[in-house]
Amino acid sequence: MSEEIHLPTVLIADDEPNLRFLLSDMLARAGFAVLTAEDGIALIRVAQEQLPDLILIDLMLPGIDGYEAIRQLRNDTRTAHLPIIIVTARTNPTDVVIGFDTGADDYITKPFNDAELIARIRSLLRRTTQRSVRNPLTGLPGNLLISEEIRYRLQRGEAFTLLYIDLNDFKAFNDAYGFARGDQAIRLVAEICEQTQNHFAEHSTFLGHIGGDDFVMLCPSEIAAELACWIVHQYEQVCGALYDEADRARGYLIGHDRASNLAHIPIGAIAIGGVSSTPTATVDELSRAAAMMKHTAKTFGGSAIVIDGARLR
Repeated sequence: MSEEIHLPTVLIADDEPNLRFLLSDMLARAGFAVLTAEDGIALIRVAQEQLPDLILIDLMLPGIDGYEAIRQLRNDTRTAHLPIIIVTARTNPTDVVIGFDTGADDYITKPFNDAELIARIRSLLRRTTQRSVRNPLTGLPGNLLISEEIRYRLQRGEAFTLLYIDLNDFKAFNDAYGFARGDQAIRLVAEICEQTQNHFAEHSTFLGHIGGDDFVMLCPSEIAAELACWIVHQYEQVCGALYDEADRARGYLIGHDRASNLAHIPIGAIAIGGVSSTPTATVDELSRAAAMMKHTAKTFGGSAIVIDGARLR
């Protein structure tokens, strides 16, 4: 089976239908996937929902103009990292300066040369990928965006809980089944966490992938316990499919624990450690405290949840 080829996606925001069509056709022929928006409100919505690789923005957009759209995109941790090129008929240097001040990465004036625009897009994408902000396996926000989101919520004075999610004895699982099956397990955790976000959609949650089998979720403190329990329950319902039938029937793997001792490794155990924010907390303090809670949860052997020092499961 051939692997799916990922085409870099460009979001075009312009209120002129003919220009959107011409740009879409040109980019498609150059090997890009294309999304379009006809006004500033649609631009922000599509960018948040689809997360393109790059955005082309006309400054003269109805509803919300290009300047304000860029400001809002840069103030949202979901879209703050996206590279943005202004495509504008305005040639006044002041307009360009304002565009850069609001967060644009590059600009090109109308009418533009097709080859030059394609070259600028490819150059900006190359520079952006050199400083990757998303985990390549799951596509979820990585450490940089996680830290930015924690810092953003602290600055706003939000009462939130940082949940640190980790599979127990993942090394033993990898040793038994190989890294390809390990990647399946990691993707499964990512899918369950994304389902959790949908289940608690009325609340402001954030999901990030630190690396390996380590994930982070931020959520309002009042739902942290319920959300963590939901993740554990969902994982335990489906994780058996990751294991061979003989191991499922036995209820454990035979492998080496972290101390290199031969041991019975429980099947389908996941640990979640959590810590609540405080007005004076820093990103580093919260991350270290959540790691300690997670470590405590892992000492119980099976699935466990420990938030602010209290075991909830």
